[in-house]
Amino acid sequence: MLLNLVFGILMFVSCLPALLWGGWEGRRICLMFVVAALATYIGATTFKTQISLAHSTVMVDFVLLIGLAHLAAKTDRYWPLWICAFQALSVISFLAWEIVPNTPRLFKAASAVWSIPQLIVLCVGPILDLRHSSRGARRAEPPYAD
Repeated sequence: MLLNLVFGILMFVSCLPALLWGGWEGRRICLMFVVAALATYIGATTFKTQISLAHSTVMVDFVLLIGLAHLAAKTDRYWPLWICAFQALSVISFLAWEIVPNTPRLFKAASAVWSIPQLIVLCVGPILDLRHSSRGARRAEPPYAD
């Protein structure tokens, strides 16, 4: 329970700059992260075996990766691309552990490590964009429609 509380606080603190100064990218990434966190929590409370839990988690991570890749392809900002890259590393680390049966558990742990740099980039990226922007105004809409 304490871990969930700490994660919720960290997620809120990381999403706040993205919501305030991240433009449409920040708002969509925050929404994706919240939905993914809720889906992971539902999977953790629904599935009783460790294998089912791992598969539900990697499915959520893979769907999140697809959403982040779609967003990163549409934006002209760099920080969403970094978040997408960290998510790809997370999924690849888990798949390496899953595919090769005798792989050390370190690969499974490595898949979880990449969430920390994601939250750091989510917090710092929009601030650096705002700071380096000559106009300082946030963009409200995507540069082109879906």
